Amino acid sequence: MQIKRIVILMLILLSSIQGFSQKGKVVLNGVIFADNGQPTEGVSVALKGTNYAALTNANGEYEITAEPGNYTLMVNYVGYKSKQTKINLQSNQTAPNITIEEDMAALDEVQIKSKTKVERVREQPFNITAVDLKIVQNTSADLNQVLNRTTGVRVRETGGMGSDFNFSLNGFSGNQVKFFMDGIPIDNYGSSFTLNNIPVNLAERIEVYKGVVPVELGSDALGGAINIITNQSVKRYVDASYSIGSFNTHKLAINTRFSGKKGFVANINAFGNYSDNSYKVDVSVADANGNFGPVQAYKHFHDGYKSGAIIGEVGVKDKKYADYLVLGMMVSGNKKEIQTGATMQNVVGDAFKDSKAFVPTLKYRKAGLFTKDLSLNLIASYNIVNSRSVDTSSYRYKWDGSRTYNVLSNSGEINREKTIYVFDDKSFQANTNFKYDLNDKQYLAFNYSVNNLKRNEEEEYRADAPKPGSPTLNKNILGLSYNLAAFDRKLSVIAFGKKYFLNSRMIDVVDDYADEKEYTVINSSFNDWGYGTALAYFLTSEIQLKVSYEHAFRLPTAEEMLGDGLTILPAIELVPEESDNFNAGFIFKQSYAINSFGFQGNFIYRNAKNFIRSKPEGALAIYSNLADVRVTGFDGAFNYGYKNWLTFEINATYQKSLNQGDFDPPWTNIKNDYKGTQIENIPIFYGNANLGFNFKNIRTSGDNLSFNLFANYIGEYYLKSTKNGDPSTRRTIPEQFTQSIATAYVFGKGRYNVGLECNNITDKKVYDYFMVQKPGRSFTVKFRYFIN
Repeated sequence: MQIKRIVILMLILLSSIQGFSQKGKVVLNGVIFADNGQPTEGVSVALKGTNYAALTNANGEYEITAEPGNYTLMVNYVGYKSKQTKINLQSNQTAPNITIEEDMAALDEVQIKSKTKVERVREQPFNITAVDLKIVQNTSADLNQVLNRTTGVRVRETGGMGSDFNFSLNGFSGNQVKFFMDGIPIDNYGSSFTLNNIPVNLAERIEVYKGVVPVELGSDALGGAINIITNQSVKRYVDASYSIGSFNTHKLAINTRFSGKKGFVANINAFGNYSDNSYKVDVSVADANGNFGPVQAYKHFHDGYKSGAIIGEVGVKDKKYADYLVLGMMVSGNKKEIQTGATMQNVVGDAFKDSKAFVPTLKYRKAGLFTKDLSLNLIASYNIVNSRSVDTSSYRYKWDGSRTYNVLSNSGEINREKTIYVFDDKSFQANTNFKYDLNDKQYLAFNYSVNNLKRNEEEEYRADAPKPGSPTLNKNILGLSYNLAAFDRKLSVIAFGKKYFLNSRMIDVVDDYADEKEYTVINSSFNDWGYGTALAYFLTSEIQLKVSYEHAFRLPTAEEMLGDGLTILPAIELVPEESDNFNAGFIFKQSYAINSFGFQGNFIYRNAKNFIRSKPEGALAIYSNLADVRVTGFDGAFNYGYKNWLTFEINATYQKSLNQGDFDPPWTNIKNDYKGTQIENIPIFYGNANLGFNFKNIRTSGDNLSFNLFANYIGEYYLKSTKNGDPSTRRTIPEQFTQSIATAYVFGKGRYNVGLECNNITDKKVYDYFMVQKPGRSFTVKFRYFIN
């Protein structure tokens, strides 16, 4: 039924949209390169003596629509020598690639004022950080590793490739932060398509919204959002890479696009990951009497991970009925072996989880819909995700790989009962945005977001009583915003309101007998209003001030309410979170002939009710509400650049997350003894630094050699609340300071790329969670081929 909705919606759109034509005109396109072989953004390309002109995009591409005739093509860019080329324009055609030469005399005299796409994103009224992925595209990093170097972000992982992770953004974590790719929510894509297996080559940049999130994303995010922006502007390219590294780790990625002269568009993105994760950990193992022996080094032997995905899209652009219309399909899958339980004391040798996803998508954009001032952007998908959690082994393993068999045991390695828990999630999600321009300085934006999920659950190992139907979660969000640019665009103002709807159908266990279970059905609903505003003002051309506020809600996810059948228990009583979020900050940037400086600072305040967080239940976990949580903190960043060959950036985040509830759980009259204390097991202070060097024309004209040294610091924080117990015996996640280095050599005008990396140079013991050690020192080499 959901697929039919997409098809019907698309047919309605195609049958009702007005367009326009440009009769008699033809299209000229091409690419502008700098003399180092790299495409150049912001270059002015014009037909001399006419108004026909364009600026190149991030990939050096331009497109000009003009009357047929003989012209002189003029190319101008600050700091480079101008070029003129005669052309005979009679039909749609692609001009030969043009290379512009650097003008050293001009560079000594002028100050370049042009802004990159990343800089323009950062100047939005929201508290936003834009991460440029171009500088890391020759590394083997996944998106999680890149984001973990960003101010305000902390990604905590339980191990190596494919391990479970918790994403924290300014004190809010997990599902309080929403994830998108080109505006499409990826929450329901399953574990086979997440930030820890998406390669950096798939995207152009990442936008990190802290606190207030634009209405256009249609999100119920509480703490912020991550929007992965792929490169949609390049018309034809191939980007293929392969990397091999420590612990038998392999990564393959292929991204390609073809755009024909008549508007045909085809995109293919594919990647695969594999790792044994066979790194060593230091463990003190307890014997049968509970006595711990000496610490010894053991190798992971059941921690393998593999994943893969293929994304194909085909459609058209620049047509009367659509500026962009594509149909797509994503197929992905993964399998993750499980090595330990909550700590390294419980060794696992057979249990695993796997997942498969099939996701058809529709993307549609049209400016000038019915009227020149109205535009539409529609994104829809139908997600079919099959997941399994398998824990049926009667073997009990030790760290040396030996095992014993208990034929009488009815428990698994992790659960008290053996299980093969299978669940199929089928969800329809759509995000529809209308934008109406009141004039060149004001516009209205309306958003409607829907996410309907139905889960079919089955316990394939035990003969449980069948559940009465299937759990469902239906979410709907309406949003309306007013956007103003005033005082010569020095002031930007956004005011918005949202309406949240949630309807759920849950299945609860009421009696648990030896051979079967009895269930009951629980229906619940929720609706409420959210609202907010964001302002930004350029005090000078170099200094921008920002402030934003919102009253927001976050609706629980399927995993939080329904569990995963293996390590996460269902939470029937879970209710939506709400929070008042406030941000205030500034951006300063100053560029000179050979030096550039930048500062960015932000103050954050969060006051959350019914805060959702995971808490342990023995070897398992369950999500629950805390009555009141208050988060305050600061984050800041400084960057410096010298000419085109040295860059330095350092950032730091400090945040306090206090338990302010009077009762625990919040729906009882049980006094909360931990009111006013720091919430346990949450990092408080952390930071990153990056020192980079870039050298041109090393061996041949246009080649490039780069070095980057990365450092990561995280302060000590406590596993349990500091209110009780002896400070000298409190368990902590220790202070950590690690360094990594990456180098890359680019030659053949950007076509051939070789990268080398060493992570955790000093082989320091690294922990994100108590007694769960992460990989030590590792090496990686990456080969990349890129042709535009």
